[in-house]
Amino acid sequence: MKKAILSVPIALSLITLAACGHNQTSESGNAGKPAASSAGSSASQGALEAAVEHLLNDKKEVRISFWTGTGAANYPTLQKMVDAFQDRYPNIKVDLSNQGAIGDLTDKLTQNIVSKSTPTLSNIDAATFPEYISSQAIVDLMPYYQNKEIGMTAGNSGPFRYYLDEVKSFGPEGTMFGFPTNKKTSDVLIYNKSYFDSKGWQPPKTWDEVASYAKSIKEETGKPGFSFDNSYGDAPFKLLSEQWGSPYINADGTIAIDNEASKAALNFYKGNMDSGYFTMPELLPSTEGKTFTSTAFVKEETYMFIGAAAGVQFAVPKPEAGQKSFEVGVAPLPQKDPGHPVSFSKGEDYVIFANATEDERAAAWLLISFLTDAKQNADWLIQTGNLPIGQAMLDDTTYKQFLSAKPSDGSTYYRAAAVNAVLASGDLAFNKVIPKSSQLAQAVGDMWEAIMIGGGDVDQQLQAAADKVK
Repeated sequence: MKKAILSVPIALSLITLAACGHNQTSESGNAGKPAASSAGSSASQGALEAAVEHLLNDKKEVRISFWTGTGAANYPTLQKMVDAFQDRYPNIKVDLSNQGAIGDLTDKLTQNIVSKSTPTLSNIDAATFPEYISSQAIVDLMPYYQNKEIGMTAGNSGPFRYYLDEVKSFGPEGTMFGFPTNKKTSDVLIYNKSYFDSKGWQPPKTWDEVASYAKSIKEETGKPGFSFDNSYGDAPFKLLSEQWGSPYINADGTIAIDNEASKAALNFYKGNMDSGYFTMPELLPSTEGKTFTSTAFVKEETYMFIGAAAGVQFAVPKPEAGQKSFEVGVAPLPQKDPGHPVSFSKGEDYVIFANATEDERAAAWLLISFLTDAKQNADWLIQTGNLPIGQAMLDDTTYKQFLSAKPSDGSTYYRAAAVNAVLASGDLAFNKVIPKSSQLAQAVGDMWEAIMIGGGDVDQQLQAAADKVK
């Protein structure tokens, strides 16, 4: 099956053929990353200042293209934000275009990089950055971020530290080839609160508690108690292995998945699968082989699962559709060791493409800044359930009211509960990216399904996955 993050490697092979050869740094902390000289050309101070003058003072008319992977339900909200931007900057015209899911968007972007017909800006997944940087397809945004006229500070107007640390980690030290979008989420635990309340249970905080509850559910209902969404195929293994103590990717950029911690995590989940306590969404009757659990959850085919916070609203039963009504609970991710919690940020980052002129790049940065502004984001965050990326968004009065929603507020309450569950988790970790990130995600996703669905041997499958990405 095709998962969001797994379509990248095939598409990126086109860039490898088209790009010139570049040397890579071997300095500690930047192993496997492109050297500064190989990065996409950045704005010189004079050229950027001239572009700012053209846009803000001369009111020069500039047209930019913005490709997005926003879903149909949320696209009108994004269009309203872009329209508001054009009201503020009438001389900047934006051609907004929805290019489908993130995998489809990435494929189209890569094809247009090869033909040198990219849009001005778009959003991409973290795993895509190494190839786009090494092929000089995107530009360093640090000069724009630090510019005295159109830049941002690292205070309330900017994203949380972990989001900035992530985009700064993609390239050589001192660069920033992406900028956080307002399409960020993280995983949460979703559970049948009515059932849990009937048992006097609190949401599980540890994996041992998850297993204990799942065992009791299986014994009483005959159904698996727990499922883990795997629309991002590497997500279950990555989370569990790192919670169990695996480095996954070492500080020097080498891959480290074949270790005792990873084996213990895999054996924990597989053991519970073999006992019928855990499952995967593809194995539940109502999912029809899909990688999301929500459809089966509302039909009580399982009683708790891990899924994206932004998708909680789809896990709420609809009595009008003939589904049994029950209360849904949302909680932070269970942990192996609550004293050392591990949870990851998910979502895309903005990039500006090197084929754009300097005026177009500056205009695209203004649009990124506008779309990141707290005052512009309240409606977007409330409607989509995506996470606020900065303190200023959290401090917005309208958004504060949203986070205080009551169960009687329906789907609004569940979106707010999911955000609150993530916020209660504290700082989020981000995925380290290396040139083989896409291949690693593919290999790990295949391994997970081979073990959990195909019944494969843990040691053999883990070794095979590690061999694929050596």
